[in-house]
Amino acid sequence: MYDRGERLKELYKELVSELLRQVKDPGLTGFLTVTDLELSADRKTAVVYYSILGSDAERESAGKALERAAPYLRELIKKRVTVKTIPNLKFEFDDTPKKASRIDELLHKLEKERDKK
Repeated sequence: MYDRGERLKELYKELVSELLRQVKDPGLTGFLTVTDLELSADRKTAVVYYSILGSDAERESAGKALERAAPYLRELIKKRVTVKTIPNLKFEFDDTPKKASRIDELLHKLEKERDKK
């Protein structure tokens, strides 16, 4: 069974993903995905990791838009969840998908070279 922190972490991750679709900010262009969420031990801060398909400029624009939207998202969460403390949201870009794609590309290249021999 999960402890309360794990359950809250999953709940906040789902809510943030869902509520981001309601944010009408022109800086949020491209395909944005919430990849993970870390909840601090005191449950006062949640770090939301996201990835975005697009250029570096779109990534930077999305980062600024997410920081602007954080207080709004916190208020929406407060209306939907009945817990004593709603965490402050911090957004961090997660470049894991890009790294995974690069590793996959390198492995594919090595496999092709090995098949040629």
